[in-house]
Amino acid sequence: MPYITSQNAAITADRNWLVSKQYDGRWSPSERARLKDITKRYKISWSGNTRKVPWNSLLERVDIIPGSMVATMAAAESGWGTSKLARANNNLFGMKCVKGKCQKADGKVKGYSQFESVKESVEAYAVNLNTHPAYSSFRKSRAQLRKADQEVTASAMIHKLKGYSTRGSSYNNYLFSMYQDNQRLIAAHM
Repeated sequence: MPYITSQNAAITADRNWLVSKQYDGRWSPSERARLKDITKRYKISWSGNTRKVPWNSLLERVDIIPGSMVATMAAAESGWGTSKLARANNNLFGMKCVKGKCQKADGKVKGYSQFESVKESVEAYAVNLNTHPAYSSFRKSRAQLRKADQEVTASAMIHKLKGYSTRGSSYNNYLFSMYQDNQRLIAAHM
């Protein structure tokens, strides 16, 4: 939970900065550099022209993932941290590695991403949901909640996660049920 909270705090800081700069006509070199860094991390192409910043794309991607949703997915995907994938690879989310970029190491689960730490796994998961084309509908739903001035919550977002599992909507139903059954437990650790 501390890693999820810290990841969301970093995302929120970037998002708040972007919102504050959205209608600003003046950009210092350090602000340009920060924007370039954000666009690179969130895989958004930007020409460098501050008059042509892709604000909609940025604000759709630079946003939090509800902490209790992240915790529920980690618990579901890792068997509450007991799976070999979680223990050997520090991979709490069942993330597969990209072909050609799979590291080969003894004792690791092959075909799945390996992380140095749980913190790194949480960061990769957030980047994955916020950038991968498979989760664009998740990001669009989150942006719609923002536009409607509604809170981005786990209960609102779990069913918006299309394409995470080959099980489809039955996986989302399973996650939602797990989230509901463990809400108090998760909230106690947030």
